[in-house]
Amino acid sequence: MGVSESHGHIHGHPQTRRSSIIAGYSAVVISVILIVIKAIAYYMSGSLGILSSLTDSAIDSIISIVALASVYYANQPADSDHRWGHGKMEAVSALFQSAMIAGGGVFIIAESLDRLAHPQEIKGFGIGITVMVISIALSVLLVWIQRRSLAESKSLAIEADSLHYSSDIVINAGALLVILLSMKGAPYWVDALFALGVAAFMGKLAYDIARKSLDMLLDKELPEEERARIIKIIEDHNQVAGWHDLRTHNNGVGVVIIVDIEVDPTMSLLAAHAIAVQLEELFLKFHPDADVLIHVDPEGDKTDARHRIKGVHV
Repeated sequence: MGVSESHGHIHGHPQTRRSSIIAGYSAVVISVILIVIKAIAYYMSGSLGILSSLTDSAIDSIISIVALASVYYANQPADSDHRWGHGKMEAVSALFQSAMIAGGGVFIIAESLDRLAHPQEIKGFGIGITVMVISIALSVLLVWIQRRSLAESKSLAIEADSLHYSSDIVINAGALLVILLSMKGAPYWVDALFALGVAAFMGKLAYDIARKSLDMLLDKELPEEERARIIKIIEDHNQVAGWHDLRTHNNGVGVVIIVDIEVDPTMSLLAAHAIAVQLEELFLKFHPDADVLIHVDPEGDKTDARHRIKGVHV
C-alpha cells in the first residue's frame, strides 16, 4: 500500500501568457496587412505565384485568429470540469491549422492545373515586386516576434503559427523570383510550376503540424532525453530506493509528470512526504509549468495495480 502522495499544481507565469498573446495579436494584424496588399498585387499582375502567396495569407489570417483565441482559452485555470486545465486547446487549434493549410494547398493545385491548361500573361511586375519585398519583411518581423515568445512559452498554437509564417518567407521569396524570371521572358508554365511546389510544401507543413497536435492530444510520452533527466533526478536522491510507472506527456504549455517511488518501509509518513516534495521541486526547476503527481510505495512493493501501466510496468 502506498503511504503518501504529492500533487504539484500547474505554475503558470503571467509573462509567459503575455508573450503568447502579444505574438497572437501581431500575427492577426500582420496577416490582414498582407492580405490587402497581396490582393491588390494579384489584381494588377495576375501572377499565380502572388495568388499562391495571397491564399496562404488568407489562410494565415483565419489560423492566427483561431490561434489567438486558443491561447486565451488554454490559459484559463483548471476548474471542476477540467481538472488538468485547458492547455490541450492549443493542440486542437494546431490541428485546425493543419487542416486549413492542407485545404489551401488543394486550392492552389486546382488553380495551377487550370493555369497550365490556360496560360495567362503576367503583368504589373513593379507592384508585384514591391508587395513581395514588403511581405518578406513583415513575415521576418512576425517570425522574430513569435520566436521570442516561444523562448518563454512552449505554446503549440504559437509554434504552429510560427512554422507556417516561416514558410511564408520561402513562399514570398519564391513568388518574387518567379516575377523576376517572368520579366526576363521565362515561359508561363514557370508560374504554375512554382505554385505546385508551394502546394507540396504546404502539404508537408500540414503533416508536421498535425503530427505534433496528435502527439499532444494522445498524450505521447516526452522525448527520451526528457524522461532520462527525470529518471536521473529520481535516482540521484539518496533516500529513494526505487521507482516505477513513470508517465509523462505535454499538456498545453506545461507537462504532466506522474511516477511511483519506493522508500524505506519504516520511514514515517512525514519523511516520505518530504522526499516527494523535494523531487517535485527539482522537477519544477526544469519544467516550471509542470503538474507533478508522486505516489510513494514501501521499498520492493510493486503490487499496487491502481498505478500500473498495463503492459508497460517500468
